[in-house]
Amino acid sequence: MHVIPVQPPMRAKSGLWLGKLHTRYHLARRFLHVTGVFLRQGTRAAARYALGRPLRGPRVVRESFEALGGAFVKLGQVLSLQVDLLPREYCDEMLQLLDRMQPIPQPDVLQVFQEELGASPDQLFREFEDVPIASASIGQVHRARLKNGTPVAVKVQRLGIDLVFERDNQLLHAFVHFIEFLRIRRLYFLRESVHELTTWTREELDYRREAGYCQLLGENARDVSTERIPKIYWDLTTARVLTMDYLEGPSVAQYLRMIDEGKDTEIERLRAQGFVPADFTSNIISNFLNDAFRSGAFHADLHPANLLILPGNVVGYVDFGIVAFLTPDARKRLVRFIRAYALGDIPALFDGLMNISTPNEDADIPAMRKRLEQVAPEWYEQPSVSGRVRFRTSATRATVDLLAIGREYGVFVDGEMIRYIRSVFFVDGLLTRLAPRLNMAESLQQAVEAHEIHEARSKVSSAGTILSLLTEAILWTEAGPDGVLRSLEALERDRFRAPDSETSSGDPTEWARLRTLTAALVWVVTMLAFGVWGCFPPWRRSPYLTILAVTFVLTWTAILLGLLRRMDGK
Repeated sequence: MHVIPVQPPMRAKSGLWLGKLHTRYHLARRFLHVTGVFLRQGTRAAARYALGRPLRGPRVVRESFEALGGAFVKLGQVLSLQVDLLPREYCDEMLQLLDRMQPIPQPDVLQVFQEELGASPDQLFREFEDVPIASASIGQVHRARLKNGTPVAVKVQRLGIDLVFERDNQLLHAFVHFIEFLRIRRLYFLRESVHELTTWTREELDYRREAGYCQLLGENARDVSTERIPKIYWDLTTARVLTMDYLEGPSVAQYLRMIDEGKDTEIERLRAQGFVPADFTSNIISNFLNDAFRSGAFHADLHPANLLILPGNVVGYVDFGIVAFLTPDARKRLVRFIRAYALGDIPALFDGLMNISTPNEDADIPAMRKRLEQVAPEWYEQPSVSGRVRFRTSATRATVDLLAIGREYGVFVDGEMIRYIRSVFFVDGLLTRLAPRLNMAESLQQAVEAHEIHEARSKVSSAGTILSLLTEAILWTEAGPDGVLRSLEALERDRFRAPDSETSSGDPTEWARLRTLTAALVWVVTMLAFGVWGCFPPWRRSPYLTILAVTFVLTWTAILLGLLRRMDGK
């Protein structure tokens, strides 16, 4: 049967057309607004220069970001930490973008509550402070109390901020296309940055996603004493309202302002409570790396306003809009890369970089290796002191150099590593501001070693792994001292492979001999263990444990005798 296609009604077509026209109209308005801000600030700066007055460059830049709002504020927040890339006075000024934005008008706050929860704050909470304790680009935070008196922090999103970010993202993408059209290759790195910024901001605009991330990180950090994740109250959480535990303590951004403004009394009060900047910063580094290595989920927006200073140098975390995830394979490759970087092992660093990157068709790998061997030694103090490596340049500068070398020779870091690298920039910026004398290389080594010890313990806990280790120990022993040394040397170079007893030798006699030696070794270790543990009172008083031990020894002795008889028959 012939089906006549149904034409959509004209009203739907006109509605779609009007919607596109409306979007383009607002995009054009946003573009004119951005252009106007830059022209206005540029004109003021030119006038001050003509009159011989100070330009006040840092303040002009900060005011420009504030006037633009939206995604431009997020860009300013990232730049506020890059003290090794930008003048210090600019970074200090842009710190105010982290939590000192213009507050949301109270009628807008009430409107968001009515639209999201169908009630006013006074109806939902016992107490709700109208004046926010922090105000950022996407929303602001109010202190409140639940009906049962529990102190909470309530985040409220700015009205219409989703449309502002959408227009800003379109403008940034248009700027990237303009760069590509003019073939300004030095700015090509902005393509990935703009893409990542777009992804991040879209995630941050849904507070339910942030609440889920917060709960996940809280479960992962349940047994970690150096980090504190607030609890989420789901019945008071929606896409634009987020309610969580209130963590009592100043943010790192507030502490940095105390230093800049010379508030010595408040700084001394913090230190009297046990705050040690170097220990606190070390906890930030270890928390970040442990989260990335073990669970693969980590807070990826570690700017100073999102980190709270709690008693005992515990790090309190807020604002979970950006959380990154690494697959188990990516975590293994990342650990190797960080180990090589922390130890100053240039060949291993090259291998690690290739493991987390993808070369294009025109990549020149040998030239890249040679260039890395020329540049990388500049990152480290030469020679190392007592075998301890120290960085000469910041991790941010080294990472930027590494990415630049890769781009120059056609090698690009995998997408799943981008958020980790961005978080490294944040952590390194905090290190520079809070504890510039802290040995970053040593902190990285300690984090890698702690992770490897954790992994080793979890693997050794299985019976199969124990038997495998015993087998390898026998093979090494049979090989003599030279064989053991060769195996250890290969292990140090990360090229050791466990011997395959069946495939390495096709002789069944050798395999039977190996099983017999393994059983003998287990029997000897068991007898020694029971000989030591049998001296303790619980063994002497418990008939059950004694019977169990005797049964185990007799059974294993019978197995060993059977294997020896087979060996004798062959």
